[in-house]
Amino acid sequence: MITGTDRRQLLADAAIAVIGRSGMRALTHRAVDTAADVPPGTTSYHFRTRRELLRGVLNRIANLSAERLGRPPGDPGRESTIDAPMPTARVERLSEADALAVRCAAFVDSQVTAYRTTTLARMACEIEVASDPELREILHSGDRFRIMAVGAVSRLGSIDPPVHANALIAFLEGLQFDRLVGTGSLSTAPAGTDAGRAEITEAVRSYLVGIVPADS
Repeated sequence: MITGTDRRQLLADAAIAVIGRSGMRALTHRAVDTAADVPPGTTSYHFRTRRELLRGVLNRIANLSAERLGRPPGDPGRESTIDAPMPTARVERLSEADALAVRCAAFVDSQVTAYRTTTLARMACEIEVASDPELREILHSGDRFRIMAVGAVSRLGSIDPPVHANALIAFLEGLQFDRLVGTGSLSTAPAGTDAGRAEITEAVRSYLVGIVPADS
């Protein structure tokens, strides 16, 4: 039996698919009804206005992100590194930077391949709600990714983990955008390939190495 919550989740997933495949302008109650294969009027019953539908989409994307970070593998601050001894020597921290760059590359690559539709929908939503603080907050209310990033750069000996973590997150966001719609989508190695991941790894490593103190 499908509950009201299940139906709203089904509709939110359908809305994400509509946005990710056809853009924000395609987001209508009728389009979501069609994508979800439900009777006409179902979406408008559960989400009375387009803004409420957008709120449902944002909450669903936020929940999907939280679920994914709860079961990494390969994400930039995986929990297994948190309990390991903190590297102290520069060579150890550079090795840590190498490993972190590989995990970041795997994360970015999956964002633009396996999670491509959701990533495109999220980016479109971020632009849509840029001038709406209430809705914008939904996408940025979770701090798990930021906490993981702070922990990861701390292991590199960062002298300012919050600042470096924010920059790392922004860098990863930029790489995703570049691989999806930027110049990288035309000029870099294809996403989902070893060559593509290697390019991302090297780019991220270049940033991470700069965090490692010269005198460590």
